[in-house]
Amino acid sequence: MVTTTEGRESVRVSHRFLVPRLSLMMFMQFFIWGSWSVTLGLVMTRYEMSLLIGDAFSAGPIASILSPFVLGMLVDRFFASQKVMAVMHLAGAAILWFVPQALVAQNGALLIGLLFGYTLCYMPTLALTNNIAFHSLANVDKTFPVVRVFGTIGWIIAGICIGVTGISDTTGIFTLAALCSVALALYSLTLPHTRRRPKACRFSFATCCARTPSRC
Repeated sequence: MVTTTEGRESVRVSHRFLVPRLSLMMFMQFFIWGSWSVTLGLVMTRYEMSLLIGDAFSAGPIASILSPFVLGMLVDRFFASQKVMAVMHLAGAAILWFVPQALVAQNGALLIGLLFGYTLCYMPTLALTNNIAFHSLANVDKTFPVVRVFGTIGWIIAGICIGVTGISDTTGIFTLAALCSVALALYSLTLPHTRRRPKACRFSFATCCARTPSRC
């Protein structure tokens, strides 16, 4: 009886802190994005690479198109979402760490390649954060908007931080994003476990493109 009571109390405590934990996840997720993407053009202009600004901002949309296929074929069929998110953010942090070197060297091809590689790592995590939240929250309609709004707050705070610290037009924005990515990767491993989909749920391009509904 004591064991049962203690178990119930631990469940209550975990549920009590679930929304704050997921809110912090969402805050960090969008803080990372907002810390470098908004003023990327300013940094590139400072290093005389303004002609490549359009190419740099094209990396994100292309990665957004490709990432659902990566998720559909590899991620939720084989690995838990929180573990995949940790790996993605660690890989993204490693890539971001080398972006300042490409800017200083004014190597346009390397810069675009690094940004494209990073966005391929980052864009899938947008879906992963939602997946973790949807699978963890009991009353999604009521609590998910609360969790999600912290993403917007994170984006805003990121802009304020880089403005106040005076790094908005320096390579420091990438260093900040890389460090925050490492922090979120480690934090992801503490998030609630998200089960993999059953093996019977086979990947199909039609389902991935939302042309036919998935029954899994």
